[in-house]
Amino acid sequence: MTATADYLARLEVALRDVPHGIAAEIRAGITEELTSLEPDAAEARIAQLGDPTVIAREALDAGGYAPPAAPAAARPDTVASPGSVPVSRSRGFAIAAALTLSFGGYLVPVVGWFVGVALVLMSSMWRTWEKLVAILVPVVLFGGLMLFSFAAFTTTGAVEVHEASGTGTPPEVENPLVPDLLLAGPHFLIIIAVAVVIPLSGLWLLWRMRGRTPQEPFPRTVSRPLGEEAS
Repeated sequence: MTATADYLARLEVALRDVPHGIAAEIRAGITEELTSLEPDAAEARIAQLGDPTVIAREALDAGGYAPPAAPAAARPDTVASPGSVPVSRSRGFAIAAALTLSFGGYLVPVVGWFVGVALVLMSSMWRTWEKLVAILVPVVLFGGLMLFSFAAFTTTGAVEVHEASGTGTPPEVENPLVPDLLLAGPHFLIIIAVAVVIPLSGLWLLWRMRGRTPQEPFPRTVSRPLGEEAS
């Protein structure tokens, strides 16, 4: 390989980070000049031109360009910034969300539970149906018990009013579906919903999250070609 060919090859490598238009002009000018000279004159001119990397750096500086940063894979000594992954996709965020859903209502009544709901909806560690189950089951159960208890108290109140009117012997009203425990008052219903159902919903989310990673929270389904039997 002649000195001219070697220099042009090194120039090609050095100009890879220079914008295409500028690099093409530099490459064409130097190539035309060197190829028009005799070998001895070409070697002397190469010595005057200097290192191709210096030429490339000067071209970048003159145009106000910054060389592109080296990719992270080419720098094993660097560590990815924690901020590169959204916080809502982290495992720690999901654990905090599930615990807030379970016990946030104890710290800040009502508001704490709603905060837990918002955090669970923001997390990407669960499927949509899992979030809906954890949030709606306590609400539906609590609402159903409240309606059931309200019907039982309404029936009891109607019997007491009938007795107070003195219009006769009131009919005996017995509903075997209404447990006596519900007649103790609405406080028992609140204890059931808050102390048992809501904490279990958050703990259920933690159980569902086992084995999942922030990058791939859900197992992939591998499709088989048509006609291939499962092993």
